[in-house]
Amino acid sequence: MEIRKTIRPISSKGKPMSDDSVREYIFFNVEYNHFRDVSDVVDNEVRDRYEPAECECVLALPDSYTEDGEETPLIISFHGSGSRVCEKDNMIGGLSFVTQCIKAGYAALDVNGSEPHGRTQGCFEHLMAAYRAYKYVTRKYNLSRQVLVAGGSMGGQSAFNFIGMFPNIVTAAGIFFPRLNLDTVEVNGHSCLGSWDKTVMQAEAGNSPRDRIRVTHRFPSEEWCERNVIGFNPHKTRSFTNSDGEKVVIPPCPIKIWHGTADRTIDYMISVGYAEAVRRAGCYIELHLLEGVGHTTTQVMRDELTLWFDRFK
Repeated sequence: MEIRKTIRPISSKGKPMSDDSVREYIFFNVEYNHFRDVSDVVDNEVRDRYEPAECECVLALPDSYTEDGEETPLIISFHGSGSRVCEKDNMIGGLSFVTQCIKAGYAALDVNGSEPHGRTQGCFEHLMAAYRAYKYVTRKYNLSRQVLVAGGSMGGQSAFNFIGMFPNIVTAAGIFFPRLNLDTVEVNGHSCLGSWDKTVMQAEAGNSPRDRIRVTHRFPSEEWCERNVIGFNPHKTRSFTNSDGEKVVIPPCPIKIWHGTADRTIDYMISVGYAEAVRRAGCYIELHLLEGVGHTTTQVMRDELTLWFDRFK
């Protein structure tokens, strides 16, 4: 069942968003398989199974949308850790990043993820819920099957992981201040802390990045489990080390990243290192660093995101 509401959405900080975000939003749920096989047991039995779970989703259609004729381009936009999709609270998750794109003629979709608080770390279940939502909206509405992907902060990690898991449906990505690593990496002699290292970031007990990664990626213990994050740590996904000892990353689509140099939440140098690694592969990436900007979106970012996506219409 869908719920259509014309609202001014509430931001992740609990305040009404700007006037240009007022429009009709379509809230709905999708069912997906929550099961993930992380067992090392050797047996000769069927291990796979169906564990139904529901995820709340939100879709916005532009004023230019029509039920027939040319398909409306679709953006899947992933929210950060402070946000979520919640019809009851008028929260639209990652659609807050792309309100200007919606005005410019794009449809946009986000999902809450596999946990009620929405902080699902770009895990397998989150991506499967997003894929099920994508299938639902493209079957019901006149939307493009080839999508653009956006996201910010932790949603940047979710976006990169979605690109890696479903490369055949993604045309391009535009991402704000993304979290690109789960553990510490060195970039040009600069140590960039990953979320696994930041053990005290939340006052709420049991809700630190370490705890959330351990739970959502199904670690068997308190110890780091590399096997359970393979494919979900963007700095390492589709990567190798060349003969000069340099990191090389091969993304499946063109990417543009925006990152403020005054960001105290996610070190902008990790975006610098990622862009260098992609360029070593001969793949296309653009990186726009914004002097003095912190962990927030700016009008420059929003303007350029629309222009970037317009290239791939």
